[in-house]
Amino acid sequence: MLAIGAGAIALVVLALVVRLGGAFSETAVPGLSQAGALTKTGLVTARLGGNAAAVLTVGWLLVAAVFVPGTPAARRCRRAASLAATAWAACTLALIVFTLLDLFGVGVTGVTGDMMRTFLVELPQGRALLLVLAAAVAVSVAAGLPGGEHRAGNGAGYPLAAALAGMLPPLFTGHAASGANHTLAVYSLVAHILGVALWIGGLVALVTVAPAVGDRLPRVAYRYSGLALVSFAVVGASGAVNAWVRLGGVHLGSRYGALVVAKAAALAVLGAIGWWHRRATLPALRDGRGARPFLRLGAVEVLVMAATMALATGLSRTPPPEVAPGTLDVVALRLGYPLPGPAGAGPLLLDWWIDPLFLVLVAGGAVLYGTGVARVRDWPWRRTLAWAAGLLVVLLATCSGISRYSMVLFSVLAVQHVLVGLVAPVLLLYGAPLRLALKAMRGEGGPLLAAAAASRGVRVLGDPLVASALLLLSLYVFYLSPLFGASLANHALHSLALVVFLGVGLAYFHGTAGTLMPFAVLPLHAIAGIALMRHGTVLGGWYEHLGRRWGASPPDDQHLGALLLWTGAAAVTLAVAAAHGLRGHGLQGRGTRSTTRLSASTTVGSYSEAESSRSRSSTAAPRSRSPESPTRSS
Repeated sequence: MLAIGAGAIALVVLALVVRLGGAFSETAVPGLSQAGALTKTGLVTARLGGNAAAVLTVGWLLVAAVFVPGTPAARRCRRAASLAATAWAACTLALIVFTLLDLFGVGVTGVTGDMMRTFLVELPQGRALLLVLAAAVAVSVAAGLPGGEHRAGNGAGYPLAAALAGMLPPLFTGHAASGANHTLAVYSLVAHILGVALWIGGLVALVTVAPAVGDRLPRVAYRYSGLALVSFAVVGASGAVNAWVRLGGVHLGSRYGALVVAKAAALAVLGAIGWWHRRATLPALRDGRGARPFLRLGAVEVLVMAATMALATGLSRTPPPEVAPGTLDVVALRLGYPLPGPAGAGPLLLDWWIDPLFLVLVAGGAVLYGTGVARVRDWPWRRTLAWAAGLLVVLLATCSGISRYSMVLFSVLAVQHVLVGLVAPVLLLYGAPLRLALKAMRGEGGPLLAAAAASRGVRVLGDPLVASALLLLSLYVFYLSPLFGASLANHALHSLALVVFLGVGLAYFHGTAGTLMPFAVLPLHAIAGIALMRHGTVLGGWYEHLGRRWGASPPDDQHLGALLLWTGAAAVTLAVAAAHGLRGHGLQGRGTRSTTRLSASTTVGSYSEAESSRSRSSTAAPRSRSPESPTRSS
């Protein structure tokens, strides 16, 4: 009954939004051939169905992996997630067909093989939908595999990550990716979608699986309530930022603005329901007064969420206010900001351009690490200093003038790559954040983090051969691939590429610490770097079309950038390898371990030992200890 009611409400709200919002207008998408009303109706319906199925998939996997792992309820959640992912794949397939019909303005009988190949292979929107389809099929298969109860998180961790990632590709090709403030628009939308998926999907899964949870329901509901509060804040803030970018300020007189106001009102209603949960239904669960009030209010909340999702789907098809003609600078539109002046030490350090993704990552890393240091009072100051230095390097590389000029000069882009992918990982690993987190975390977060650190995926990424291959691919082959040009044309993809470089650098220095692999890779740095320097054409087709009239020519600047890239990479890897070699020869004392390498088994072992120590200390009789006692030292 809940599913039928939610579906009916969603369809009614969607019909009203697309009708009143102007999605059926003949001028909704100027410059493109207009399809019929049947195609447009099928398009928005398939999109709503795909969004709902994706959110349900995430919710079931979230409950299975985080809230009720290792229980029969978790197995039920995995089976439900597999079915939801199958529906997600079917809706995505329908969305591909209807989008093709809408794009070319033809009926089903008019579709040709060339149209389908052009859409799925050559157009970014088609490639994004193809990635979503592949992710949905993979999640459906992985979630339905038997035997997951014997793995950490009931085998739902990897499908959950894949489901969350599968929702993102269309966001990098839509209106937000091509408008002003590219990065802010895209990543505010990414945060919005992920927050919605975890919030709504988790609630639906929790309400429907509650009878199978039994006595664990109060604790699970309280843990979900914390996640819901964070998701509510993320959804509200990211939605406001995205609406501001799309509207260019407070312009509520348009249809788009009116729908934004309606969506904000729905969010306020959901916030009020969540407040009532925390005030009334959750205490009732905790005091043993039954789950009926929680489930009843949760069902009402699900219905409101269904209407809000339909409103958001219709909003995505509503044309935003038009920009006045003659007010756009083509170069500024491509870059996201006006073309800067000549580069120099002052502009590179002082002419900041904030990358919102890395600003959030750096701020979050500083807050979380500082919280851990406050809890673990005897944490070495050298590790804290190294972590702070690593965050500062990332901040300078992604938010200072280096970030602004990386889109204008290949040489500055190479410096940014070396700083983010090589220098920062060394400093961050020396800060030992994983070890600090395992010492500082309480409750059920520690086992989840330890299980993630010991997972097969982390072990594979930390393998010296795999990590070395990924580093060489990210340093040199990336610039020769189509991804390089796409990352320059799309700021959000550029930020995402830098996140990948940072992750690859962490995996490389973690996996090769104490081995001879860095020395073996050094000649490959020189070979690949020299080959990149001798490349005859300007890579990416980006820099030569900006109209820059100062500095070196694009070919000369590219040669300089390639030289900086491979010499910087070789110097950093050689310095780190030499430092590990000296440490391995006992220059810092026998028995000293590598400070940047922390294997998965060591991580889990350290966590288990710490938990055992806490248990022993909590049950043992109190006694006086000297400052040098073993208990205090451990």
